[in-house]
Amino acid sequence: MQIILNQMDITDYQVSVNAAAILKSIHDHQVCDGFMIFPELALTGFPTLDNIEALYHQSTEHFHSILKASKNTDSTIIIGHIDKQDQLFYNACSFIKNGEIIHKHRKSKLWLDDVGVFTSGEDLSVVSINDVVCGAQICFELEFPEGSRALAKKGAQIIFMPNGNMSPYANTHYVLTQARAIENQCFVITCNGVGVGHGGQFVGESLIVSPTGRIIKKLGSSPDIVTVDIDLEELEQSKQNYQYIDLS
Repeated sequence: MQIILNQMDITDYQVSVNAAAILKSIHDHQVCDGFMIFPELALTGFPTLDNIEALYHQSTEHFHSILKASKNTDSTIIIGHIDKQDQLFYNACSFIKNGEIIHKHRKSKLWLDDVGVFTSGEDLSVVSINDVVCGAQICFELEFPEGSRALAKKGAQIIFMPNGNMSPYANTHYVLTQARAIENQCFVITCNGVGVGHGGQFVGESLIVSPTGRIIKKLGSSPDIVTVDIDLEELEQSKQNYQYIDLS
């Protein structure tokens, strides 16, 4: 199965610039039949309380362009964006396929700068896509083991994590991505941003980790788009001697 990591240099509040980069990648990878993942809040960068309403409205048209573009690729697109319901804003990611949102996750653990801007999400659910059970978390949620475990108990074989990790926390996410994969015996995939934004330095280092904690792919600190093949047989191989989920 193919995984496309889109490690982007997201320009704060330049929605049309970010959308153009996203749409180009979708266009360039039309033959991928796996998953294409983008970073946290890839369309807008990180909003403030003062500009989140405007950024949400600016991004809506471009989000619909992404929905339309998804009809021209076989892949499932996973992208971080601002979501709104009942006048509340959420830091969300959507799974998009054939022009439709087929699954959505709203960030439940809010980072310091999320607090007061976003509302915490509550649902941790999975979705089956091409017979692969998938779940999602976003950035800071990686640092709490119970979320990944809840998804694993629901059968998640891959946990996708749009990321917005900044310096000096690169090693934290490097270690914990492996930990979440090992303890839940599933693939864990993070896709981070790079460059300067939101008052800090995004570290990149997007990761694909196997169910045994093996680093399948680690990107550097520059913009990069890579296609990586993963072998789903590693899921069963990791459980031949013991199964952490059944013991918990």
